[in-house]
Amino acid sequence: MLVILLISIFLIYLISTASGIWKEYQQTLIKNQKDQMLITVQILAENMSITLEEYLNNLKFLSSISGSDSEVKDIYRSFLKTSNNFICNIYYEDEGGNTVNMIYEQKLTDAVLLSDNINGDSIWQYSDTSDKKYLVFKHYCKDAKTLCMVIDEEKYYRKLISDIHIGTNGYILVKNSKGCIVMHPDSKQWGIPVIEGRRQMYPDLDYNSLEQMVEEQCSGKSGVSEYYSYWWTDPNLPRVKKISAYALAGFGDDFWVISAVIDYDDLYIPIVGGLQKIALIFSCGLLLLVIMIILTIKLLRDQSKASKEIAYLRELNTLLEEVHHGEENIAHQQRLQIMGTMTGGIAHEFNNFLTPIMGHAELLMMELDPESDEFDSACEIYEASEKAKDVIRQISSLSRRNVETVYKKILAQKMLDRVAKMVESVCPANIHMEKDICQGDEYILGNTTQINQVILNICVNAVHAIGKNEGIIRLTSSVITYDCIKQMSSLENKSIPDTWERYLKIDIEDNGCGMEPEVLRKIFNPFFTTKKSGQGTGLGLSLAEQIVLSHKGYIFVKSTVGKGSVFTILLPVLESESLEIQTEKRRKTDIQILIADDNAKILEMLKKNFAKINLPIQTCSLKEEIKMLLQKLAVDVLIIDEGPEDGSGVAFCMSIQGQYPDMMKFVMVDYITREIAEAKQNNIIDGYIVKPVSDTTILEAIRNCQKT
Repeated sequence: MLVILLISIFLIYLISTASGIWKEYQQTLIKNQKDQMLITVQILAENMSITLEEYLNNLKFLSSISGSDSEVKDIYRSFLKTSNNFICNIYYEDEGGNTVNMIYEQKLTDAVLLSDNINGDSIWQYSDTSDKKYLVFKHYCKDAKTLCMVIDEEKYYRKLISDIHIGTNGYILVKNSKGCIVMHPDSKQWGIPVIEGRRQMYPDLDYNSLEQMVEEQCSGKSGVSEYYSYWWTDPNLPRVKKISAYALAGFGDDFWVISAVIDYDDLYIPIVGGLQKIALIFSCGLLLLVIMIILTIKLLRDQSKASKEIAYLRELNTLLEEVHHGEENIAHQQRLQIMGTMTGGIAHEFNNFLTPIMGHAELLMMELDPESDEFDSACEIYEASEKAKDVIRQISSLSRRNVETVYKKILAQKMLDRVAKMVESVCPANIHMEKDICQGDEYILGNTTQINQVILNICVNAVHAIGKNEGIIRLTSSVITYDCIKQMSSLENKSIPDTWERYLKIDIEDNGCGMEPEVLRKIFNPFFTTKKSGQGTGLGLSLAEQIVLSHKGYIFVKSTVGKGSVFTILLPVLESESLEIQTEKRRKTDIQILIADDNAKILEMLKKNFAKINLPIQTCSLKEEIKMLLQKLAVDVLIIDEGPEDGSGVAFCMSIQGQYPDMMKFVMVDYITREIAEAKQNNIIDGYIVKPVSDTTILEAIRNCQKT
């Protein structure tokens, strides 16, 4: 909607701008045309003024010629032959107005006075028998006669004026200072008053606009006027809007008005044609712009859609990676389980074999002389049996379930102080123990025994790496944020999700012999060891990694040959304050949680943990019990184990789909499978909780689900 609004505003702005530009362009072009018309009539008026003055001067010159009548007449005849200025005849008028001494016989009638009192001279308009128009300039002589010079008016108009074309229907006309038409394209209108003469010819027409224009022209000023009139040369007399540019042709004390008349459309139509071309270009540009905008919007939408698809694919890829990782873990656990099953029986049998060996070796050692070779042999047998027993003990640990599914909240400071004392007890005299532990009241979720086992295993390896040299084992800890973890150089090419905001960082540093990069890549592989044959099993670090991962933590190592190694353990820190606030919110809303699992110990442990925070829960182990409790109680959250004895947890959630729309459904899983990922994607379940579970992880899962 915002994009459409912006486009609309932009289009309105373009249209208004284009309209303003068009109006300014139109006014400029019309003004230029008016100026050109005015310049044209000013040139014509100046030429006519010169011509009229020349006629009057010639008339005065001819009147000054003296001699007999025959001599004067000969001179006049010669003047007419040599004159090229449209002068066609000369004659006199007596006091009675009668024509005398006319050079060429000519009958002139219908006299119309055009200009009078031009320094004693006057200009008249006459018609001959064929209704041809003439201008007659008259000069009053001293002997009471009047000298008259006849000008071929029609020839003058045709040669000098009528050939000037203005627009399609435009023309030039001449009026005297009284508004009488002197020259016009329609010769019938010559000699008539502009208004009164036409009103007599066409009485039904509207002359108001024309009267105002004539008054302006006869006021003695030059200019340009717009008015409404008629095309007098068209028999239909269409009413049109005209433009008249006019200038004054002055002579003596009088003037004539030279006017260029043009149809307003003759100016406007070419401008409209130009506008149409501009509009076409503008429309094409606008169309291209709209197409570009549409393509841009489509591109943005496609980009947004692609971004969503990429985000979805990334999430799906993450889930698939987790599924793949889980499948690898399953395969690994299956191999260990098979190995554990086999080694469980083998260890038992080997222990039976070792018991008499160690017993008899001990009896021989008691009976033989300590200085004899036989005593040394018995000692070798006993020590070899002890080492074999230790190996059997470590192998047999694979046959037991090492990771508990329910952890407790552990105070980090207390746990680390205890394990530090244990490390000090195993350090020989040549190795000094240093520690820097100060965590306050920070808590982690886990098993104390297992974490102690991890740290002890690493420290024992450090002791072996230092050997008989003087050395230091440094145990330090700190609480760091997720942002700090991303900047740790030792975690290059490692991917840690942002599930937890803070982590307990435990560093175990030694100055032993260090490890080669090739060794460093294999130290967490089961049965890999750098110790001599018979001195190590290669299971310590592998078990340590399994324990750390089961605590939702991470273990990394950085080592330099000849300088030592640093093992870094990251364990998530419980946000106790937010947990208490979250628990308080749960308590106020009286949330009802139902947990279903076929392991009675897990249910009992969770029930006790929730009771400590005053949040009672309901538990059950069979699906029939779940259905009964769902019908009986208003359950807000259902948490069910994925693999109970009587069927799949996802299948059960699918069976009650739609029956309890406001209830959140979670599945407890050992690892993420494709089925679990698809169930969450299809909204069959609201989420999953990876074991080991606790009251904290359950409340955290509920809180995260409510956020979304």
